[in-house]
Amino acid sequence: MARAGRPNKTDPRFNEVDWLIRQHDNEGVKKILSETGLEATDSYLRTALILATLHKNADLLGWLISQGANVNHQDRNGASALHFAGQEKNEEAAKLLLKAGADLNVVDVYGNAPLWRAVFNAKDDLRVVELYVQGGANLADLAKYPESFRKIVEAISKG
Repeated sequence: MARAGRPNKTDPRFNEVDWLIRQHDNEGVKKILSETGLEATDSYLRTALILATLHKNADLLGWLISQGANVNHQDRNGASALHFAGQEKNEEAAKLLLKAGADLNVVDVYGNAPLWRAVFNAKDDLRVVELYVQGGANLADLAKYPESFRKIVEAISKG
């Protein structure tokens, strides 16, 4: 899913963060972030907050939010943490991010908001889709999406 071109230069100390988050070694992550800053990124421009969402590390995600991490940061493809919460059906992360004021209507480089990613990956689990609709996702652009997408979102939005 990476954009073509050279990888972005990153602080080499941040390279280990993805693995540490997967291992739930939150103290190791915090140590690196104390040196690099909360908004340090990997070569995909993903912050620890995005990675914590992607790898379902709710404890670290909560800590990052409490420390003031940017909940609307977008990676090199324009995906925010809410995009990844929808992709991974990560309801807990979605709730934390929405409570912290994450923008449900930010679009990626393909023009898709987090709601699109949530519906596309939902299969039979619509909890995150429902959260996004109830949280105020913009439904005005539904016409540009396939009929099946519109039907799911319209059914949820009617209650």
